[in-house]
Amino acid sequence: MKKIMIFTLFSFLGLMTYAQMPELTVEQHLEDYDFAVKYIEDNYSGFPDKVNNGTFTEYDSMKLRLRTQVLQGERPGWDAVAEYTAWFNDRHLKIHLAYYNDKNEYIGYTEHYSKKKVIHYEAEMEYKPVAIACKVTDKTFLIRFPSCDDDRSNIKWIKNSIKQFKKSHCENLIIDIRDNGGGDPRWKPYWKLLYDHEGIVPGCEYRNTAQNMAYIKEVGWRNADFLEKMSTKNPESEFIGGGYPLIKSNKVDKTVKKAAIIIDNGVASNGEAMVLEIKATSYRTTIYGRDNTIGCLDYSNVAIIPFKHFDHYFGVPMTRRLGLPATGIDATGIAPDVRIDLPLPAKLTDNIDEWVIWVAEQLEK
Repeated sequence: MKKIMIFTLFSFLGLMTYAQMPELTVEQHLEDYDFAVKYIEDNYSGFPDKVNNGTFTEYDSMKLRLRTQVLQGERPGWDAVAEYTAWFNDRHLKIHLAYYNDKNEYIGYTEHYSKKKVIHYEAEMEYKPVAIACKVTDKTFLIRFPSCDDDRSNIKWIKNSIKQFKKSHCENLIIDIRDNGGGDPRWKPYWKLLYDHEGIVPGCEYRNTAQNMAYIKEVGWRNADFLEKMSTKNPESEFIGGGYPLIKSNKVDKTVKKAAIIIDNGVASNGEAMVLEIKATSYRTTIYGRDNTIGCLDYSNVAIIPFKHFDHYFGVPMTRRLGLPATGIDATGIAPDVRIDLPLPAKLTDNIDEWVIWVAEQLEK
């Protein structure tokens, strides 16, 4: 079975209708549904936590209801899987389909079954953050870092943005990560810039299944060989790995006097990991925002799995954060240290918006 790590999103103008999807038989839809459910039950890192004595009856009833609807031809298998994954309330566990609704809101297909509130800023403002690096004032510099996994902010650009900051001779730095939905941990150079003391954050552990280990090896993850050995040595262990690593750097870069990170409800996954790690290791940095981050980090490191028949994919987290539920953020997101009590800016693209100006004033006080 072919597996890839690329997130492919279909964008539709208006709500998708079943007629727009490929024609499959009821048997094929049912096979897709059964395949996805079994894969998730067997491999999803959140399954042992979320399906327990208190929730099993509800879960089993939901699963059977959806399967019956597919069996009777009332809905496609992939649509039933979207509702099934939404039950877990984990934004990493989903079908990778999305669309624009009539309010210009970009909706993940699983999301429209979810009960979790998500703020869609694009319905209220021009919201397409672009990577920029520029002076705000003679004392404060702005780096807008809106993504960890696309060309808006690749590693070369990230390193160059730090060079531009240092050449500016500004003493304060704003890193604006609004709409940073995660991806790879490209933010590490910013962490090195802001680091000033050791800190500890919970690590993650892998659900120890043959399919997860095979996936990790197939896509060539850096720690694949180590995990394979650990899995072989601990075949009876449901989870392997983890720990509470001490985060430290060999030096402190004193270029930055005071720093701010601006967040919003579009910050997720590795964007949230960036916030947590910098909060744990930088006295100089304050987190600003109106809204909490979205909350999408407790279960992560997603395997992207194709359906048997429907030409698309669903994502299944393979790891969970140590110390849950005490260390979890999915229920609430990460709160800012300072709430920005201002209206949303009219525009957030490649501009210096009102929030950035306000934060710069706070840093310069």
